Amino acid sequence: MKHRIALSLFTSRVRHDIEDVREVIEIAERNLKREIKNLRERVDNDLDSIPDKEEKKFAIGWYEDDFVRLDRVYPNIQRRALFTTLMCITEADLLLGCRMCKRAFDIPKEFKKRGNKRTIIQAMDYLRTHLEIRDYSFKSHWDLLQNLWLMRNAIVHNDGKPKPSERESIAKFCDSSPTIELDSLNRIILKEGSVQMALNAVELFFSRLIDEIKRNKLPNQ
Repeated sequence: MKHRIALSLFTSRVRHDIEDVREVIEIAERNLKREIKNLRERVDNDLDSIPDKEEKKFAIGWYEDDFVRLDRVYPNIQRRALFTTLMCITEADLLLGCRMCKRAFDIPKEFKKRGNKRTIIQAMDYLRTHLEIRDYSFKSHWDLLQNLWLMRNAIVHNDGKPKPSERESIAKFCDSSPTIELDSLNRIILKEGSVQMALNAVELFFSRLIDEIKRNKLPNQ
């Protein structure tokens, strides 16, 4: 029974984390749209009260910075925060998976991070070593997760600018995604739908991984 509970705790935690992040994303995007709509309505009302065309053109310039901030600057800051939070949760849940699998399958060794290799890669190496996991069943999701992690590192460590050695990989990934782009300064810009895309990738990855873990026979079963 204890073995089954350990595995259940892992799957339940992943499911709840994904749903929590999904709800926050929806709330954040909804609030952004409402703020932009309110600004447009306020601008329209202000402009309607100005009869002179030249004065109206001058007044429009006053609102330009507000629209830029609401339409591009604020959303990118907010989406970066949500995206990096999602990546942190992904790592935490994968480490939880290592601990819970140790309990569920009586794995003798604990997971311990060593060296500079990415934590999520070491965690997957641990699961592959001790459990029967078919990589091909979730390879595309794992590859996508690696690209997301490169983006996460660029955002966290360098204001969204990829390292020279990773720029080509990230540029190709951005070209393949309609919701992510590199701006003129080579900074990653997260457009509407980008964090949801990342969340869907994480959800599919864990779904396939959990299926593979469950293929292994629990002790005393």
